[in-house]
Amino acid sequence: MKPKFIFPIFAIFLLISCSEKTDYNKFIKLPEDHRWLKTDSKIFEFTIDDDTKLYDVTFEFSHIYDYQFASVPIKIDVKNPSGEEEFHNIDFNIKDSKGKPLADCGGDICDMSMNVIEKTKLLKGKYQIKVGHDFNGPYLPNVIGVGIKVTQSK
Repeated sequence: MKPKFIFPIFAIFLLISCSEKTDYNKFIKLPEDHRWLKTDSKIFEFTIDDDTKLYDVTFEFSHIYDYQFASVPIKIDVKNPSGEEEFHNIDFNIKDSKGKPLADCGGDICDMSMNVIEKTKLLKGKYQIKVGHDFNGPYLPNVIGVGIKVTQSK
C-alpha cells in the first residue's frame, strides 16, 4: 500500500472508533403550528441489553429561531425495568444570563440538547421516558420537536 493512502484510511478508522455508540435515538416532531400542548407528554421506550456499561440519556429540543423565552420548564419521568420511577424537573436554558441564544441554529431551526442522566449504569430491560413541560399556559409555543437519545458514555 502506498503511503499517501495510509493517512486517509487511518483518519477514517480514527473517526469511526471515536464516535459515540448510540443505543437509542428518537425525535418526535410536533404539528405544523409548533405548539406543544401541556397535555401532550411524549413517550419514549427503549431496551438496555448490556448492564455492564455506563450510559448517558440526553434530552433534545428544537425550536424556532429567536425563541421568546430564556428557559423552559421541562418534566422528565424515567421508569426503569423494575417499575421504579425517577423524576427530573429541569429549567432548560434557551439563553445565557446575557440573553444570548445557546442553541445551534441553521436558518430558522435551532437544536439544543442536555444530558439528563450521565455516566450511569442502567438495568437490563425496557425503559420508558415520559417528557412533558410545565409552562404556564395551555401550550408551549414555537417548539419544532423533542427527543431522547441514549448513548454509551465515553
